[in-house]
Amino acid sequence: MKKVFSFLLFLLAQHVAFSQNSILWEISGNGLTSSSYLMGTLKFIGEKEFYLPKEAVARLGKSKIFAIEDQVDHKAQMELNKAVHFTAGKTLGTELTPEDYEKVTGFFASEFKISKSKFEKDFGKLIPLALSINMTRMSLGEKVKFYDIELLTIAKRDKLETYSLEGIERESQAIQSFPMKDQEAALLHSVSNFETQKSEYKKLEVAYLRGDLDKVFEYSLHPTENNPLFIEEFYTKRNLEWFPKVDKMINSKSAFIAVGVSHLEGDKGLLNLLRQKGYTLTPIPVTH
Repeated sequence: MKKVFSFLLFLLAQHVAFSQNSILWEISGNGLTSSSYLMGTLKFIGEKEFYLPKEAVARLGKSKIFAIEDQVDHKAQMELNKAVHFTAGKTLGTELTPEDYEKVTGFFASEFKISKSKFEKDFGKLIPLALSINMTRMSLGEKVKFYDIELLTIAKRDKLETYSLEGIERESQAIQSFPMKDQEAALLHSVSNFETQKSEYKKLEVAYLRGDLDKVFEYSLHPTENNPLFIEEFYTKRNLEWFPKVDKMINSKSAFIAVGVSHLEGDKGLLNLLRQKGYTLTPIPVTH
C-alpha cells in the first residue's frame, strides 16, 4: 500500500509539474482588484504554424490595458533597422576573414540559392546576430506571422489602452551589447550546424505550443551560443527595467501584457519577479 501511495504521489507531482507549463498566465492576489494576464510570445512563427489561442483572445477581451515590449511603428522600424546593420564603411566582408566570409556566402548559395553578389547587396550589411535570425526565418520556406502585431491589432480594434514597456532604442542597445567577435563565432557555428539549428527551431515551436518554457528558452539562445553577456543585457536587465512598469499597470487596471516567451523564464524572469512581489501566478491551459 505504501508503494502504491508513493507511486500516486509521484504521478500527482508529475501532473502538477506539467500543469505549470503554459504560455499564458493569470496574475492575481497581492491586493489586486482584478486579474491581469501575462502571455509569452514568439518573435515570429511560420504562417501555417501560427495560432492565437482562444483563451488568450478571451483574456485580452476582459482587459483594459494592452502592453508589448516596444512600439510598432515606422520610427521604431527605422531604429531597429539601424541597430541590426553595420555602421558606414563596415560589412560582413570587412569584419570576417576572407576564408570565413567565403564560408558564409557559399552557405547562402547552397542553402538558399542566393549568389554572392545578391548576398552582398541584400544581406552583407547585416550584423551576424541579425543574419543568424534571418537564416532561421528563411529556412521556414513560408511567410511568417508576428504575435505582437496580431495581438496589437485586436487590442486597437477593441479600443484598449496600448503601451510599450520600452522604446525601441532600448532593444537596439541590448542587441549592440553583444560583442561582434562573439556574434561572428555564433554565426559561423550556425552555418556549420544549420541542419541542427533548423531542427531545433521546429522543436522550439513544439515546445512553445505545449508551454515548455525551459525548452523554449534553451532553443532561443542557440543562435547566440548561450552567451552570458547577451543573456544579461538582452533578458535580465530588460526584465528588471520592465517589472516596475508591469507592477504599476496591473495595479491600475486589468492588463494583458505580451512579451517574448523567453522573458518569462528563469530566476529573473517576469514570472518569478511577480511571485517574489507577492502575486499569485496561475497557468492558463491553452488549446490549439
